[in-house]
Amino acid sequence: MWKKKLVVTVTSLMLACGMVSNIWAAETEQNAEEIDVVMPEVSEESNEESDKQEVSQPEAELDTGDSANSIEMEKTIHDNIYLGGVNLSGMNKEEALAAVKKRMDEITGYEIILQMEDVIVPVSAKELGVSGDNDNMINQVLQVGQSGNVISRFKIKKDLEKDPLQLSMEYTVDENMVKTAVETYCVPNNREAKDYGLVRENEKFRVVDGQRGFQVKVEDSVSAITDYLKNTWKDGNGEIRLPLEIQEPKGSYEQLSRVSSKLGSGSTDYSSSGSGRAANVQNATQLLNGTVLYPGDTLSVLDSITPFTEENGYKKAASYANGTTVETFGGGICQVSTTLYLAAIQSELEIVERHNHSMMVGYVKPSMDAAIAEGVKDFKFKNNLEAPVYIEGYASGGKLGFAIYGEEYRPEGRTVKYESETLSTTEPDTVLVGDSGMAYGAMEKIQSPHKGCNAKLWKIVTENGETTRTEFNKSAYNMSPTKYKVGTKTENPQGLAAINQAIAANDIHAVQAAKATYPVSAPAPQPTQPPAPQPTQPPAQQPTGGEGTENQ
Repeated sequence: MWKKKLVVTVTSLMLACGMVSNIWAAETEQNAEEIDVVMPEVSEESNEESDKQEVSQPEAELDTGDSANSIEMEKTIHDNIYLGGVNLSGMNKEEALAAVKKRMDEITGYEIILQMEDVIVPVSAKELGVSGDNDNMINQVLQVGQSGNVISRFKIKKDLEKDPLQLSMEYTVDENMVKTAVETYCVPNNREAKDYGLVRENEKFRVVDGQRGFQVKVEDSVSAITDYLKNTWKDGNGEIRLPLEIQEPKGSYEQLSRVSSKLGSGSTDYSSSGSGRAANVQNATQLLNGTVLYPGDTLSVLDSITPFTEENGYKKAASYANGTTVETFGGGICQVSTTLYLAAIQSELEIVERHNHSMMVGYVKPSMDAAIAEGVKDFKFKNNLEAPVYIEGYASGGKLGFAIYGEEYRPEGRTVKYESETLSTTEPDTVLVGDSGMAYGAMEKIQSPHKGCNAKLWKIVTENGETTRTEFNKSAYNMSPTKYKVGTKTENPQGLAAINQAIAANDIHAVQAAKATYPVSAPAPQPTQPPAPQPTQPPAQQPTGGEGTENQ
């Protein structure tokens, strides 16, 4: 806390005026002698009495009233005395206090602009803790010219007419209120840097401006504002730039102008997808479209397209989970990551992380896929080039594709292609599951088969007439059996035993034989019994494309 000091010290002014009065009186007496003015003779006794009357007159005036407070209220301030720009001439204490309070309310109502880069926040001086108590100052002003003899008081009056007394108000700044204002009005405006970007329109690139990010340095800002209010600002509207931690955006017009050539592309077909799966493919593609990777940046497909929720634009569709097919939000987006994988390897960018599906998919050959599953699998690749790259994606009319643009760095005539090789396959088994609620011997297919497979991907490069062939990745896919539900509802113990034996052996022919041997007959009527109470079960939790779920 601090106080602004008086511009003019009242006590010094009084002393100075008293000295000038004495000099003025002496000079007057000397001049009277020089012009031989005949002064009436007055006895010493009369002089002393006159002096006593001169001195005692003010004292008699000051001693009137019932209390010291009433005396102060009766006093009025000399003309030409100002406090904080307020003219206090002729005011008593109560009037002066009211006038000064009104001025202080005006001062604390002024706006102080807190500037953060291109963001401005207006805050009143009052909200920044500016306040004032000028009672003591007014008490001192009331004493100016109120003591001394007639000549000294007259001299003070004349001096004030010639040179008015200008005093500054006393006010304080509450640093806790400054901090509250900074945290309330400034910190919420903190922003992350926005990198320079690219938009491809009509087969041409347009650079999108970046923007600097900043974080307000709270403690430094509190100190800066407090110092400004104490030592720089007087009154009126003000402005101060706050100390910030600056984050520069990545990129520039010069860097992005290097993006001009298609480095690689990939495409797949999703025309056989249901509406939910098609919507997911389109949504995830749009989230990746327009991505710029600067040199050294790594793209995580999972981070770019999650969460797999309805709010983020996803529908329910088929996904792989624990070797079976289930409905999840985001089903189908593995086709998006796979198609982007094809474009990335054609561009010969660095693959940081890639996983094959647990079971084979039908839209690419083995080892050409890239599965994603929250918490388990991601597809990541890095821009290991010296210039930025731009990712363009499209999904429409059943066709899905990605192209990666950048600055061509490979020699002219160099070609690259990838070849899938199947090393071994495993034919799918048949699995039977009994269902006591289905008619005896009835069958229902509940899972389609998938072949198991071991495969590898070869990278084949032709340059300067020479071709090289290198192993690029290996993949192992699980076999998924054909699964049927088989009805076991019968009252014939021998028939039940026969069909259970067929189910245990996963033998469809044995099921058919049992059904033919033990045909279902109408059961004898039974007395009606009330159904036994069943324990309440919580509803099954729906998968959401979470951990361990591959969204095909």
